[in-house]
Amino acid sequence: MPTDYYEVLGVDRDASKSEIKRVYRRLARTYHPDVNNGDPNAERKFKKISEAYAVLSDPQKRRQYDRRGLSADLFPGDIPDIFEIFEQAFGGSPFGRTTRRRPGRNIQAEVTISLEEVLTGATRVLQYRRTGQCPHCQGSGQEPGSGTSRCPTCRGVGQVRQQQRTFMGVVTTVIVCPDCHGQGEIVDQACSQCNGKRVTEGEEEVEVSIPAGIANGQELVLRGRGDAAPDGPTGDLYVLVRVEPHELFEREDSDLHTHLTISFTQAALGNTVTIPTLEDEVELEIPTGTQPGTELRLPGHGLVAMDSRRHGDLIVHIQVAVPERLTARQQGLLRELAAEEDRSR
Repeated sequence: MPTDYYEVLGVDRDASKSEIKRVYRRLARTYHPDVNNGDPNAERKFKKISEAYAVLSDPQKRRQYDRRGLSADLFPGDIPDIFEIFEQAFGGSPFGRTTRRRPGRNIQAEVTISLEEVLTGATRVLQYRRTGQCPHCQGSGQEPGSGTSRCPTCRGVGQVRQQQRTFMGVVTTVIVCPDCHGQGEIVDQACSQCNGKRVTEGEEEVEVSIPAGIANGQELVLRGRGDAAPDGPTGDLYVLVRVEPHELFEREDSDLHTHLTISFTQAALGNTVTIPTLEDEVELEIPTGTQPGTELRLPGHGLVAMDSRRHGDLIVHIQVAVPERLTARQQGLLRELAAEEDRSR
């Protein structure tokens, strides 16, 4: 199901902007990767609360989210840099600049599948643009064949120290060297294709496996398929799955609902009819005396549930058609039936 950003932050849907910011600042301090020694669970939590704050702190995005839920339109192109969100909320990092290497941006895309494909699962070949490792220099940032030299700024260490005077005294922080980006070396000749940036933008193609039973609006995460970073881990690709409406069936979790119109005589006398399912056709027994609005259930002819692999049911809603035109013989037979009903009362 789509992410509930209010639940992620633990705030009410009518929470004020100042309350959302206050809660985010508290959670961000707790789950920031720099205070969790690179714990991947903390980083995933930090990423999710930052995405939630990016939407709920922006009035326009929040209104759109409240109307339609999570949509690719909220993040045109890609998802914002979670560390930029963090520093904007704090007016700069409360931890000072650190040696952390920022990951590449996450990218969001969307695919559409049919209800039949929800039953069986599907694959899609997704084409999108992303930033990847420069193929010319293999991500080194230097022109092939050229050499490197020790960075004069950090003297090959990859880090530099900064001192700042505060009312508590002099505070020393260690940061990534701004010139060599922590490598300890600088290239003698920058790559002619990426100009030393180590990454270039281009077309990407990936096959997305969509599991059976997936819900409309559910996201799939392809790790490492987002934008590459010059000196950090690659971002992820978030694929939002949309399920097309079906002309015959409506979905309720793993159950399917459909409508069947039968004649007055079929309802009164009972009958066996053939009805379609997502896979084939099956026979449905209409009991004698079936009333309009009756629900008949066909076990196991619904969708598969992702969590248990159990198949849901097909629920058939019965409608009884009253004939608008009758032949003289049909009218006579119905009058005989009416007279018989009167005598039996």
